[in-house]
Amino acid sequence: MLKNLSKIAYMLNLNCNIIVLETNIKKKRGNNMANNNNNTKAVPEAKAALNQMKLEIASELGMSNYQQVDKGNLTARENGYVGGYMTKKLVEMAEQQMAGKGQQ
Repeated sequence: MLKNLSKIAYMLNLNCNIIVLETNIKKKRGNNMANNNNNTKAVPEAKAALNQMKLEIASELGMSNYQQVDKGNLTARENGYVGGYMTKKLVEMAEQQMAGKGQQ
């Protein structure tokens, strides 16, 4: 029985050490989503075109004045529609380009 308790205590100690290490890693990284921005642009020169595309898509979806609207006041669904439709259009454009049907 003492041997089993010793094993349990050892495993609990390992788990506690792991939790402490994970917590320290999160603190070093900054456990805040605002600090974890990995959304670097592959082609920074495309930023203006992507913003224009976003505004056009929002307009197509019936969201007037999307540029002036505080995006934090929109629902996740509304913001998701714009991002999702934008992704769909970008994938279509890439597929057309890969198939040799891109605009020239």
